[in-house]
Amino acid sequence: MVPRIKVIHPKKPKRKFDPSLYSTRRIALRIAYLGGNYTGFEYHANSPNPTNTIEEHIFKALLKARLVPSNGIEGEEETVLGWPGDEVAEYSKCGRTDTGVSAFGQVIGVRVRSNRPLPKKPTDDVAEGDDGGEKGETEFDDEKDELPYLQVLNRLLPKDIRALAWCPHPPPGFSARFNCQQRHYRYFFTNPALAPSPNSTVGSLDIDKMREAAKLYIGNHDFRNFCKLDPSKQITRFDRIIHHADIVELPQSSPNSPKVYYFELHGSAFLWHQVRNMIAILFLIAQGLEQPSLVTEMLDIPKNPRKPMYEMAADRALVLWDCVFPGGMLQWLYACGTGVGGRNGILDDVWSKWHKSKIDEILTSGLMKIVSANGDPASNPALQSAPPMHGLGEFSIATQKMGVAKWEAKGKSQILVEGGHEPLFRGTYIPVLERKRMEDIKVLNARYVEKKGNWQENGKKRKAKRKAADISEEEIIQTSESL
Repeated sequence: MVPRIKVIHPKKPKRKFDPSLYSTRRIALRIAYLGGNYTGFEYHANSPNPTNTIEEHIFKALLKARLVPSNGIEGEEETVLGWPGDEVAEYSKCGRTDTGVSAFGQVIGVRVRSNRPLPKKPTDDVAEGDDGGEKGETEFDDEKDELPYLQVLNRLLPKDIRALAWCPHPPPGFSARFNCQQRHYRYFFTNPALAPSPNSTVGSLDIDKMREAAKLYIGNHDFRNFCKLDPSKQITRFDRIIHHADIVELPQSSPNSPKVYYFELHGSAFLWHQVRNMIAILFLIAQGLEQPSLVTEMLDIPKNPRKPMYEMAADRALVLWDCVFPGGMLQWLYACGTGVGGRNGILDDVWSKWHKSKIDEILTSGLMKIVSANGDPASNPALQSAPPMHGLGEFSIATQKMGVAKWEAKGKSQILVEGGHEPLFRGTYIPVLERKRMEDIKVLNARYVEKKGNWQENGKKRKAKRKAADISEEEIIQTSESL
């Protein structure tokens, strides 16, 4: 029997994409993502380390779909290195979420390839109809005849990043960042925040005090004591307006389960890590370690010009819930149909994520009930003699499992809640206003400029140098052509 010879056909080279053959249009996109698997939203082009950001995946999807032209680097047409730059793509973003933070209402603006026919050149011959008159062009519908942007992008994006809607007609000069009026954040947490234990209040939060303190954030304040101070940014103004701040309870799925709340925050704009610093202070107040008046004290910059050192809250529970624009500015067209990018397609993706998480919740809830029953001193006499934490009540279920010796070593530690899955142990608690302070931001900024130089001035110099180089090159070309 003669063996079959497998013929390997060489792959056809990909056809070069010529953006000049297509028309373009400015659109806005509404993006949702679960941030747990990513290192934040913003792509850092000059970062020496590889990143895995939301924006990186969006850029790659736009390039792979040929919705934006690449910068011409050979072999990088479909990678993030091929991104043409924000100015060329007329790209803007509303929010810059950190590592682990999610968003359900992120908005970006970008110029993309369109199905709209290019206008005919004046030299083109005019086609005639059957009656000898001019044959008119078919009218292009800006929505029905356009490329299915949502389907195209969702086919290329990871499952936990979805394009929910698009706006066909953002206003001229639209900027997702500067046209946004308000950004809405939600930070989710449970009460109790730690594993419950009989005769113990560790991890229990005073929601009324928390809400009282949250209300003190409302208004126009200097939030330098509630953000990350980064001298490389050379920020000198820390005033931000908070329109709304509250603690909201979610309906309970089970009467015996811990209650779930979220810190709701509406503001015009936010500083780096501002929301997570704000909720961190609220957690300290809710645990009875601080009073609501701490917020007022920290907002009093003449009295407290230097930021006290404290840990900000965990990232996973924070969501950029919505980006709000002036009424009528953006008319959203949401996904519909059954395709990959249609409503049912997106719903299938989200359902799959939700279903997996729900099953995990059911299983862990069942396990927690079993462990709780076995760890109840009333039903387990061996636990009745367990030594208590120093001034912190009985051992929680988690502490019993980890062993008496280990917890005795931590017996003098204060348990802190910071929104994560595990408690923090930080020794004897020191009130926030009595802690070590950071240097004044003016000192930090001045030291950075002395060491590194002013990045804004350096940027202007680099831009002027590039412009001068471009002019020189153009003069050389013109001189060569005239010879």
